[in-house]
Amino acid sequence: MANDREKRLAFALTFLARVEVDASWPWKILWSDEAHFHLSGTGNTHNCRIWDTENPRPFQEIPLHSPKVTVWCGFTATFILGPFFFEETTRNDPVTCTVTARRYKNLLENFVAPQMLQHQCLDSITFKQDGAPPHIGLCVQQFLRQHFTNDRVISRAFPTTAGPHRSPDLNRCDFWLWGYLKNLVYRRRLIIVADLKDSITLHVRSISVDQLRSAVEQTLHRLQILHLEEGSHIEQHSLHR
Repeated sequence: MANDREKRLAFALTFLARVEVDASWPWKILWSDEAHFHLSGTGNTHNCRIWDTENPRPFQEIPLHSPKVTVWCGFTATFILGPFFFEETTRNDPVTCTVTARRYKNLLENFVAPQMLQHQCLDSITFKQDGAPPHIGLCVQQFLRQHFTNDRVISRAFPTTAGPHRSPDLNRCDFWLWGYLKNLVYRRRLIIVADLKDSITLHVRSISVDQLRSAVEQTLHRLQILHLEEGSHIEQHSLHR
């Protein structure tokens, strides 16, 4: 949209200015997001982007009502939390459910906060999320302010400069984590949802500290390029060092 470049540039400048003041700050950010993993292996266009100079006009055949799981992960430069599956227990098997503010708050309260206490970093980590409606429900905002304060939340509805909309090239989970995991998860045929969940869990827990640190370094590299490009999308540049 018309003012996207200005918002992207403002985010980059604010982020990089804080790094100038505290070079250790990026290593103390928990980057978080959710994604769908379909049993059929079809991609979710919210998390997968194709960058090209011309419209490649891609298409994919999607099975009707393909079983899927909705996964949350969060990571810093030194550890990863998850996977957490949004699901409800039935008389038979767990069933994937829609992410609502109440369910998201339960994730933060019963999974994320206890894990961060174990890592002894709940009082120092900055929590970053996108501005999806469930992420900014009143109950979620109250929980985040109670445990992270306004100064340690990067999100819409908080004073800190939120990540700009329509910017998957700046979302650490979008431009690395989900694609990386799906490339591994779908290397073999998956028959049932339990297989899908087991594969996701295996590959999340196999991510090394070196990979996490590289992911954060790549984010800083992208923001520096974004600054030089005055807010333009940057996937057309070579971003692999």
